[in-house]
Amino acid sequence: RSPMPPLRGSGFTDRMSETAKKLGWHPFAPPAAINSRERNGRSGCVYHGYCATGGCHVSAKNSTAVSTIPEAMKTKNLTIFDRAHVTRIQVGADGRASGVRYIRDRQEYFQPAKVVLLAGYTYENTRLLLLSKSKAYPKGLSNNHGQVGRHYFGHWTTGVTALFPFDINVWYGLPAQGVSCDDWADDNFDHTGMGFIGGVNLHVYTERHPIDAGAMPTFGKAPTWGTAWKKFIKENASRMPNTYMQTNTFPYETLYLDLDDAVKDPLGDPVCRINTGGMRVNEQRAALHAQDKMEQWFRAAGAAEIIRPAPGPPGVSTHAYGGTRMGANADTNVVNGWGFSHEVPNLGVLGASVVGTSGSRNPTLTVQALAWRTAEHLAKNWGTIAG
Repeated sequence: RSPMPPLRGSGFTDRMSETAKKLGWHPFAPPAAINSRERNGRSGCVYHGYCATGGCHVSAKNSTAVSTIPEAMKTKNLTIFDRAHVTRIQVGADGRASGVRYIRDRQEYFQPAKVVLLAGYTYENTRLLLLSKSKAYPKGLSNNHGQVGRHYFGHWTTGVTALFPFDINVWYGLPAQGVSCDDWADDNFDHTGMGFIGGVNLHVYTERHPIDAGAMPTFGKAPTWGTAWKKFIKENASRMPNTYMQTNTFPYETLYLDLDDAVKDPLGDPVCRINTGGMRVNEQRAALHAQDKMEQWFRAAGAAEIIRPAPGPPGVSTHAYGGTRMGANADTNVVNGWGFSHEVPNLGVLGASVVGTSGSRNPTLTVQALAWRTAEHLAKNWGTIAG
């Protein structure tokens, strides 16, 4: 079956797309992990909004909860233990992973396993490995080379907010229902004299909610509270679009994850700590350059006012990478090209924690592809990996 068509546009995104073309740019509807039409019994998108931080009441929004897991359950080869918190990965005398300890309903259990796949998100992947110390791995599981937690980074995101002198209707839809420009992303442009490498994806979108009014700027035209503020918001709330701009992001030696010296979770284990190492000139310059382009785009579309917040490095990020980096060299990477530990051959790691650098894109589709790749490799080489 042919790929799904893109999500439909809106008056605002169509306007921005036409403006970009007039500027000589190359706008496009970005990929979205959302059905634009019915597929396998799951509805196409109905554009109700509230997609950014919520679920989907018609199951159009992709999630393993409505796609992969139900299909896996049908095979009778998958058993799920919900409300289970894994606290340690155990190893045997041979240094291979032997299973996991976990707590469920206040009881501790041990689940033996021939192969362990760790998929706890970037921060917990690192934390669980560092907590899983043993005689064979005194610095943490798969950490005899000291690489667990290294090469961490999160997406730098920056934005531009515009005020149009007319209504543009961004009160429905979803963030993926937007229009993007990659003319200044990655290596798509001449960097001569720029002072940075990489770039930024420019993305404008719909989905604004009534509760957002409380955080809307007034562009210096009204106070931030009171009657005058209410009047300004009532007149201009449907005239203020936001942007979502993601920067190519790179790892640095001084940016890493480890275990906190003082803060502990309810079980008494140290939490994961982010060591940021300060600002990064390369990403900052790329973000400022992208803001220039975004302002140009908005003004060409008719915007009257622009706000450009200062870009800054990420702390906790929903686009967190690294900590268990993938690569051929065991001295500088945690897992090999198939996602399996260099030191623990029956331990696989899934998620963006294996990624070594980042394009100006959401990591989700790449993470999915890597997970399928690791799974396929495991299935084809089960006898060797499981031992």
